Amino acid sequence: MKDSNLTKNDILEHLFVDNRAEWPAGQFKELFVEPTYLKKLESMRPCFLSGGRGTGKTTALQSLRYDSSLERLEEEGLGFGDLEYLGILIRMNKNRVLAFQGGPVPEDIWKKAFTHFINLLACLELVNMLLWLEEKSGKKLDSDSLERVATDLGLESPETSYELKNFIKKAISSLQLAVNNSSDNLSKIQFSMAEVPLRTLAEALKDSNLIGDRIIFCCIDEYENLLEYQQAILNTYIKHAEPPLSYKIGVRINGFKTKQTLDGHDPIKTPDDYADIKIADEAFEYFARSVAVKRLQYASRKSKGIPSSLSELLEDMSLTEELRRLGAEEVANDVLNDLKSKDPDLYKAISLKPKTEIYFLAYWHDKTDRPLIDLAKDWQENIPTWRTRLENHGFASLFWLSKGKKGIRTRKYYCGERTFLTLPSGNIRYFLELIDAAISHQLDTDRETPRQGVFTLSPKSQTQAAKDVGQRRLNQLEELAENGVRLKRLVLGIGKVFFELARSAKTAPEVNSFVLSGSEDDKRNIQKLLADGQAHLAFEAEPRTKATSNLELRDDEYRLHRIFSGFFEISHRKKRRITFNAADLLSIMSDKPSKAISSLLDGEKQSAESDLPEQIALFNSFYEEKQQED
Repeated sequence: MKDSNLTKNDILEHLFVDNRAEWPAGQFKELFVEPTYLKKLESMRPCFLSGGRGTGKTTALQSLRYDSSLERLEEEGLGFGDLEYLGILIRMNKNRVLAFQGGPVPEDIWKKAFTHFINLLACLELVNMLLWLEEKSGKKLDSDSLERVATDLGLESPETSYELKNFIKKAISSLQLAVNNSSDNLSKIQFSMAEVPLRTLAEALKDSNLIGDRIIFCCIDEYENLLEYQQAILNTYIKHAEPPLSYKIGVRINGFKTKQTLDGHDPIKTPDDYADIKIADEAFEYFARSVAVKRLQYASRKSKGIPSSLSELLEDMSLTEELRRLGAEEVANDVLNDLKSKDPDLYKAISLKPKTEIYFLAYWHDKTDRPLIDLAKDWQENIPTWRTRLENHGFASLFWLSKGKKGIRTRKYYCGERTFLTLPSGNIRYFLELIDAAISHQLDTDRETPRQGVFTLSPKSQTQAAKDVGQRRLNQLEELAENGVRLKRLVLGIGKVFFELARSAKTAPEVNSFVLSGSEDDKRNIQKLLADGQAHLAFEAEPRTKATSNLELRDDEYRLHRIFSGFFEISHRKKRRITFNAADLLSIMSDKPSKAISSLLDGEKQSAESDLPEQIALFNSFYEEKQQED
């Protein structure tokens, strides 16, 4: 479909669909936004770029490819001569790399075979770059250089770069067939030495002046898919990297399995051997806002009525307005009726205050069990103290307002630029998915009740999107991780605990993170699962900010990934923590999760199914019924 035929709705439906390196070249060039860490990644030294799934690692590495980096320069009115580096990209396909293990083949043969495989893959990409350079420059790499590369790879001598490419592709196929069959087939293959063919080809490109003084970035993505010995092989490449070659590695959180090299005694270290770039620490909000704005500006050029700023697209809501929508005024009326029957004069004084403050007396009554009339008198006498209380507990009271209310669909709103930049917790894919889902809900609403003016996303549409994306990610855990089923149960259990805590006035406000207590064995077992969950964006972890007692060990502090906040209707803000016994968390994955959840809640009564939000009630069988063994 041509742009001229697209309606506003057509554009909006596809505007925030994804942020993938697999985009068509033209779209990648037009919508790509430089991440804030790109300059670090473009430095000459090797780099490890770490982040969860969907944080933009592949897209960033893709942008370093020779063709993509030139396209970005051309967008700025520059050209080939302005390229400072040339990159290739290799993705570690799990199905292929995991084949290099087991059976009757000795470990040392597997190491040589995998090293040869990496050399072939890298040289194939380098030859693709060579063909591109030859086309751009009109020059050819001499036959002697091509022969040296082929000899290092154990291949017959080619006459042209294109023929070398075909020989390498054939060698890859032959190696894969040998790996997947008998060890006798492997014995017939000549294995190349670690990195030697890459260096031969890179130096030939430099000596022939095809790359000038540029560095070649060998970008390797999905490093976490490699076995430990395979990472050790590539760590050796990185350890001894010299111009014109450098390495850029994309790896998931906790996917770095070893820092050892082939000799086992000289591990790679930062900052000596590589730079460590953690995406979560690299100004995500600035990057995400830039991505959104670039897309909105693109859309606003295509159609009228589309805003060009993120803040305009995402309608926000004040605390006062949210209190009104969630029923604070009805609660205030109940408070006033109680005061009127007991102390008419006090009632007159309190009734002059806003109802979006009067409701707070009921919240504080639930928290302290003090009579409403005593609390109202205290408010009159200590206005600054109550103002501070409202400031400290006002946000938490939003969750309490829905307690005991059956059938309401919205019990907490998740909306506005600030919230939508926080919920993804550094994951650009989640950010785009939230906006895309909100657009879908808004378009459905607008079809039923058309609106005039600039297209915006209502708080209701944004909130529903937060629930939907959270539920989608929860269900996907089973597919994404080896421990997917166990992770999903753990998320459901911990999410339910925080859901109950959020609605209790008696607990500290906004408790949504936890540290572990219990036996070292139990802690070790649950930490392994939490680490897996962190890698698959089920949990977040960071060093504990401070110990709550001298007896606490300074272990990591955990929380559910913020993308689940809307689903479980808990605070997305980083506030207070609680201590969970590791044995209780392990018990969540047993056949009686309800008992474990009750223990984590110190025996507090849980909400009845009729009081649960619709999206949580869908999993009530997990919370209440006996589960089948995995």
